[in-house]
Amino acid sequence: MTPERDALLEGLAGRLGHRFTDLALLDRALTHASQANESQASVRRDNEPLEFLGDAVLQLTVTDLLHRHDPEGSEGRKSRRRAALVKAASLARRAEALGLVPLLRLGRGEEKTGGRRKSALWADAYEAVVAALYLDGGFEAARRFVRGEFEGELAAPDSETEDPKSVLQELMQGQGRPLPAYRVVSEAGPSHERQFRVECRLDDGSATTGEGASKKAAQQAAARQALARFSPANEALGDRER
Repeated sequence: MTPERDALLEGLAGRLGHRFTDLALLDRALTHASQANESQASVRRDNEPLEFLGDAVLQLTVTDLLHRHDPEGSEGRKSRRRAALVKAASLARRAEALGLVPLLRLGRGEEKTGGRRKSALWADAYEAVVAALYLDGGFEAARRFVRGEFEGELAAPDSETEDPKSVLQELMQGQGRPLPAYRVVSEAGPSHERQFRVECRLDDGSATTGEGASKKAAQQAAARQALARFSPANEALGDRER
């Protein structure tokens, strides 16, 4: 790895809250198979094996957190909560928030065909990063990170684990389409009463707008408007809100 790559990975390690003994593990967690296939190295080292391990660590850790939060809760309810928390769309959002996307190492072909915009790759990398934490620091290092990522959502009612933005994202992923693009159109009002207007644009060129007291709230409003154009998704959202 180059000094520049090392510095970027050290920055990510700081965001993960762990000091890596073997920084190469973190680099591998962000290396897609397409890049490994193009490498001249004698041994292929991509993140697919780490995805497998990371998924298991993530499932166990979230299950443990759910049990500790609600030890007498029904198995079915906790299974649904776990599925909502660790689904690909949720992991992709977390990967983006952590800044994993720019750090992904993709092959030239994958890069040219828009691989960096594929949220499925983001979710895979997130799982691989959890595995890297586990391998480098043990279960407690992975658990500490996962707890920090998910604990805030454990107390939320079931209906709050979904939102228009994530429902729309899942819908687009299910259709094999690019994720919606959000853009702040305008900001108005004094600093303590800001009002944001955000545009949600889909790959077909259609766009909706929403307003809110924060960028996130405005994004949710814009996503809700976009969902209105997809009756199945709109019905699903309505079911979750009831």
